[in-house]
Amino acid sequence: MIACICKSISDHAVRAARAAGALTAEAIAAATGAGTACGCCRDAIATLVAAPCKAEPCPGCPNRTAASEAVPHRIAADRLDTP
Repeated sequence: MIACICKSISDHAVRAARAAGALTAEAIAAATGAGTACGCCRDAIATLVAAPCKAEPCPGCPNRTAASEAVPHRIAADRLDTP
């Protein structure tokens, strides 16, 4: 599925960015460009970021704790390998 139509960013790319350490919608935007054009997809990206990557979140998963307790991380786009 395409998560960001303007930048042609797939949900797989968003999940890959999250797996690489982008734990906020802002970090996903920095890593992939998703959500940086018209902004219509920002809610969908935030939903993808907040969803656990597995049925049972891993210990230490930021999605296991309240959003206010999670530590946001930023990653550089050049460090990210996305499909």
